[in-house]
Amino acid sequence: MKLPRVLSQRPTPRMPLLAGFEPRFDPIPAPHGAGLDQVFRPLYWWAQDLRARGDILQDLRFDAPQMTATVTVRLASSRVITVVRGHDDKPRLPHDVPTLLAEAVWRLGALGWACDLVAVVDLLRGCGLLTPARPARRCTDLLPGWVQQPDRSVRVALWWALALRERGWQLSACGDAVAGHGFIAEIPGIDGDQVLAIYPGDMADDGTEASALANHLARLTSGQRQLVAAALTGPDAGQDQAI
Repeated sequence: MKLPRVLSQRPTPRMPLLAGFEPRFDPIPAPHGAGLDQVFRPLYWWAQDLRARGDILQDLRFDAPQMTATVTVRLASSRVITVVRGHDDKPRLPHDVPTLLAEAVWRLGALGWACDLVAVVDLLRGCGLLTPARPARRCTDLLPGWVQQPDRSVRVALWWALALRERGWQLSACGDAVAGHGFIAEIPGIDGDQVLAIYPGDMADDGTEASALANHLARLTSGQRQLVAAALTGPDAGQDQAI
């Protein structure tokens, strides 16, 4: 009786393609990089591409039971995007580096390389190319230019709002029911386009000032939310200084 042939090696997936971000298989110039199979090298170089433009990789994983790859990136604008590539998804060409990474991770996981991805994540974290989300820092300092300072909770909200506006965000509907007592934002995108997004007050904390502000607004009183909204609309709101 002829025994079935047992594969001694896992098949190597073909890496997805995106113009300008072709997969690189150069050696990884980092501690322990030489210990990784070369099949993982494109992940390192794509993470470098993200960091070069100011984006931060926050999560990269493959769920074997669900056959799902997940990649989370905090963009330079402070907007967080999560790309999920599922087993039942229709094949689509990657259109940016996050979707490129998600497709590559899915192909690796689907062909049996999932266990080794832990070492890849450790290496990327050690190189500073992957930084898990951490809660945004609260600031209760006095606001410059205000003769009569608002209370501590309002100041916390306004400092987070100021951090977002410094990155070009335009905030509206702060604390309104239409925004789930969070806020609506127009966020600068790539190539000068604007992304319109709702940040509800019950959203998951993604480590950004945006999620921190949305959750904080939902915990304020209606009077405190009105004060935050008024401070963000300009001098006509009657505040000492708008931010």
